Amino acid sequence: MSREYDFSYENFVLATQHDVYLLIERTDDSIYGIKFRSRLVKYGSPNDEARGGHPLTKYGLGFYGFYEVENSPWIKEQIELNKVHPRHSDSLFSGLSHYVACFQDVMLEITSRSYEEFKMSQQELNVVLKEQVSNLEV
Repeated sequence: MSREYDFSYENFVLATQHDVYLLIERTDDSIYGIKFRSRLVKYGSPNDEARGGHPLTKYGLGFYGFYEVENSPWIKEQIELNKVHPRHSDSLFSGLSHYVACFQDVMLEITSRSYEEFKMSQQELNVVLKEQVSNLEV
């Protein structure tokens, strides 16, 4: 990562049908974070006090930070679940990576082909929110 983030404090997740924004830090007028092109996300527990019970802990998942899971059991699970689809192909899942961002009170797990760090202003974030809310209109 190009920036050193403090993963021990607050964060904010905005998930749309196509993208997931993990907002990590804010300075005067800039918001920093990571954007994933994904629709598969887990967000919530365990917190840092219970993280030792997470199945990935025995493979080196830490308490704070950003990690990539190699040979992800979650991606294998996604492949298995999709096999009932009439046009299923394992190749649909090739190139997927499993990322985990661990904070003090929550963790984010996501599968995505890539991610990008971003810096945006509050106004730019408002545009993203307004765009997504407009998609709700009938």
